[in-house]
Parts: sequence; C-alpha cells; structure tokens
Amino acid sequence: MKQILIAWVVAATLLTGCAPRHPKDLRDIDSLRVEIEGLVHEQSLMEYNGWVYGRPSNQDSLYRAHQGLFSRENLDLVTRAWKEEPDSVQRQRLAYLRRHLTLGILAKGAAPLTDRASTYEGQASVSFDGSSIPYRQLASMLANERDPNRRLKLYSAADVVFDSLSSLARQTNTSYYRLASDLGYPSYSRMVEELKGFSLGEASLLAETALAATDSMYFLLLPNILSHYTDLDTSRFFRYDTGVLFRNRLFDPYFPKANLISSVYETYRSLGLDLSAQKNLLIDTTERPEKSPRAACFAIDVPDDIRLSIKPNGGFDDYAALFHEVGHAEQYANTTEHAMEFKYLGVSTLTETYAFLSEYLCCNPSWLRLRSSMPVPALKDYVQFQAFYRLYYVRRYCAKVLYEQQLHGGAARAEKIYAELLSHALGYKQVLSDEKRFLVDVDPHYYSVEYLRAWFLEAQLNRWLSMTYGSNWFESPSAGAFLRSLWAKGDRLTADDLLAAIGEKNISAGAWITTINDMLRFSSR
Repeated sequence: MKQILIAWVVAATLLTGCAPRHPKDLRDIDSLRVEIEGLVHEQSLMEYNGWVYGRPSNQDSLYRAHQGLFSRENLDLVTRAWKEEPDSVQRQRLAYLRRHLTLGILAKGAAPLTDRASTYEGQASVSFDGSSIPYRQLASMLANERDPNRRLKLYSAADVVFDSLSSLARQTNTSYYRLASDLGYPSYSRMVEELKGFSLGEASLLAETALAATDSMYFLLLPNILSHYTDLDTSRFFRYDTGVLFRNRLFDPYFPKANLISSVYETYRSLGLDLSAQKNLLIDTTERPEKSPRAACFAIDVPDDIRLSIKPNGGFDDYAALFHEVGHAEQYANTTEHAMEFKYLGVSTLTETYAFLSEYLCCNPSWLRLRSSMPVPALKDYVQFQAFYRLYYVRRYCAKVLYEQQLHGGAARAEKIYAELLSHALGYKQVLSDEKRFLVDVDPHYYSVEYLRAWFLEAQLNRWLSMTYGSNWFESPSAGAFLRSLWAKGDRLTADDLLAAIGEKNISAGAWITTINDMLRFSSR
C-alpha cells in the first residue's frame, strides 16, 4: 500500500510538474501584486507631471517608500511559483511578475541616476546667440530653422547637455550589467531575451533583411525628397537637417491645428468608438515651455485614468503623434482584464502595434480622401513623402537594434559604431556632434526591438484588416469591434496570439515592404 501511495505521489508530481504550493506563498504573491499596482500608479503620475509640467523626478523616493518590494527574496518567491505553476494563465501572470520584479531591481539600483538624468533634462538650457534656451525647445527650433549654418550651431549647442546625460547613462548601464550578473544571468542582453521572450539574433536578422530590401528604394528616393522639400542635396545632408526636412510646411494647410482633436474623434467614431464620451481619457494639448516636445501616453490607472500629452508644433506631425498615442490609449482604456499583470506588465510590442496602426491612418490614401482636402497632386506627393518618412524611421531603428547589441556587448569605440551605422542606413554626412548621442539615443532594455517588431506586425495586421473589412476598414464598426476585442484582453494577449488571430506564423518584414511599395506606386505620376 505504501508503495502504491508513493507511486501515486510521484505520478501526480510529474503530471503537475510541481510540488504543492504553500498558501502563504500565494498570499505573499497577491500582496506583491497589490503593492506593485500602487507603485505603478505613483510612478506613472510622477512621470506625467515631469513630462507635462517639468516637475522634478524623484522615482528614487518611490523605491525607498517600497524598499522591500524589489528584493531578491521576492524575486525568488515568484520564480519558484512560476516554475511550479501548472495553469497556463497563472503561469503567464507569474512570468510577467517575474519580469517586472527583475527589471524593477535594475530600475531601483539605477533610480538615483535616472532621476538625475530626467530632472537635468527637464531643467537644462543651452547658450545660443547670447540667449539661454531650454534644452527641450531645441528640437522644435531645429525643425523650424531654415538656415543650415544656424541648424549646425543649434545642434552643436546641445553637446554639453549630451556630455552630462551620457555620463549618467554610462553609470546606469554599468549598474544594469552588474545587477544582471548578480541575478545569475550570463549577460544583460541574455537577461532581456529571456524576460521579454524575443531573440536578439532574430531581431538582427529582421533588421538586416529590412535594410537590404529597402536600400535601393531609400537611396533612390533620398535625393528627390531633399531637392523637393529642402535646398539640400545628398552631399550637404546632415543629421541636424532631418528636423526641417520632416517638418516641411507644404502639407500644413491640409492638417490645420484647429482640426487636430476633431479629426481623431471623427475617425474613431467611424469605427464605432466615441472618444469624446470616454471620461477615462484626458488629452492635454496645452503648450508650455517646460513640457516635453514628444507626445506620450500615460496609463495612470488602467482602465479608469488614461492621459495623453502632446505639444503641437503644427502640421501633419501633430496628427501622426496624436493618432499614435490614441492607439496606445484605446488599448488601455478598453481593457477589461482585472489581473494587475494583464493591465500593466506586458511586453510593449503589441501596444506599439496598435499605436502604429492608428498613426498610419494619417498616410492611408483612402483616409486622406475622406478626411483631408488634398487635391490629387498634393495627395500623391504627401503619400510619397510619408513612404520616405516611414523608410527613414524603420531603417533608423534597424541600425539602432544592430548598434545596441554591440554597445551592450562591450564594443570598443561604440560612439563611432553608432554614428557610422546610422549614417550608413540614413545617408547623412557625419559631424562630431553625432557621436555625442551614442549613449542617450538608446532604448532601455531593448525597447528598440519592440518598436521594430511592432512596425512589421502592424503591417501584417493592417493587411488582414484590409482583406477582411475592405481597404476602408477604418470606416467599419465591425473592424472597430474586432479591435476592441483585442484591446479588451489588455496585456494578456501576446504578439504570438495576435499572429494566430490573423493567420500569420511569424513577424516578418514582408508586409511592411509591400506597404511601402504600394505607397510609392500610388504616388507615381
């Protein structure tokens, strides 16, 4: 009888893949979840106030207030439960929690440095033409400066700011590497791969494939775009010229500032979504000197308090930026998941996919015919310009994905590699100030990979929506209902889940390359 009992226990253990879990462990993990949700709320609110009002960041104070949360003991507790959990949904929650605690240990260790960097960036100023200019105004000034010599001076004036930010970024990276090693990972990069569930090798292959496949079209377009929209040619094209290139005013009359909000509302209303009735969504468009120039979405309390910030410069960039952030916001605002992990802790590939899907309506020829007053010649020019714009940014991130792996791999003279990779991908001539950005123009924990995967996944989703609901899918409430069904799952849905829902197996660059070619064919005269 004893042998039978032992055999039954062994069989049960093999079937469940675990030893019985302790009720106290479950209670402790649930307490962690409650504390993490409160901390995420506090952090998001602090980030929002820093972004919108320029208030000093003090994330370190929040970590001190939750001193025991991001500890090796808690990480070991969750890791043990994750390994033992037989239920797939609960295991997914624990995997997200494990990732958050691990990255939280890194963030806690570097918080004094990242606080200093955030506060410094919000308060920094540069000297230009005898005046003191807030650092955060430089991007807007560069985009609106017509004199290339003054653009170079403005661009170089920020070198002193990047020197300070790079010193803090170098210390932050050192902290990340040390902590990843302390947690038992062979390298920082291997840690991110395991926690986020993507392969950096596959990301490099995606990047290299996209660069090779678009080299000819990009470098054929570049001289025509420069001559048409600037007084530059490829021999006089520098990184500091990109702001004025992409902030050209030829299309501004078709994207009036006064119609910015109503354009978003009308588009989403056609999908069966009334943004104006969403009391859980706040869009801040107020222009303040201390406000960050980049648009951003803040999920303060999912789904009840979602906030957007945008600092309008005028023109189509405002539309693209606002549509992008609304894509994020609608996922968070429509989430029906109750589990904390599925509201806040997912990998960002999917939310960036929704954001790009929303943003790229602004360069969809069918949407433009409905929502703008562009005559056909201007419409063709605009679509061609947007094809180039998308090529530029995806190629830029392809270069960043390749660079960041070398940076985190300890490559010597990383600043040279950074400047050369981006110059080669984008066709601009180098100046020494380009190298100053090599540690600041880095996405934390390989977020650049999540952007790249999202660009390609968006094209695959967009193709499926067009095949299922027609080329004007954005006018279909049924398409809106399908998107709401995705958003409702919050962060429980993964990129693999979305691929399965649209009949795809892998993220690939093919649909994105086809989209760019279609845009260029449409714009040909």
